[in-house]
Amino acid sequence: MRQAHWTAPFLLMMATSLSWAATSHGAEPVYDSTDGKSVSLADYRGQVIVLNLWAIWCGPCIGEIPELVELQRRIEPHGATVIGLAADSGSADQVLAFWRRRLDLEPSYPLWLASMEQANAHFGATTVPLTLLIDREGVVRERLLGAHDAETLMERLQPLL
Repeated sequence: MRQAHWTAPFLLMMATSLSWAATSHGAEPVYDSTDGKSVSLADYRGQVIVLNLWAIWCGPCIGEIPELVELQRRIEPHGATVIGLAADSGSADQVLAFWRRRLDLEPSYPLWLASMEQANAHFGATTVPLTLLIDREGVVRERLLGAHDAETLMERLQPLL
């Protein structure tokens, strides 16, 4: 699927030398995952992370999910993973039911839960979808606003893999 022309103006590529922890004022944010565990980005240190902040009520987010599933398939062999941070989307059961009923998919990458307030405080997210490309040391290398296709994301990730 090609990137929709309306998302192009929303593409925000800001390289930064801040780590994800620095964006959260030194605190390590911990989230609940849909598998019932408490998780953080520190659990993935050493991997490239595509952190996608999304919501079940966000149309562009829903359209982007199949692209992220494809991206996960392509980057997993390179020691990288997509993480979906569901903002203001309900409980783990509600998020999983959404994937299964609305998308007709089983999650192929970790899904975490947060409020929009947490997403804003920890990652500067004022809207979704927002995707952060994080290198193996935990440094946020790019912030991409709007929905993107797997090919575009793969091109942006290539230097980090």
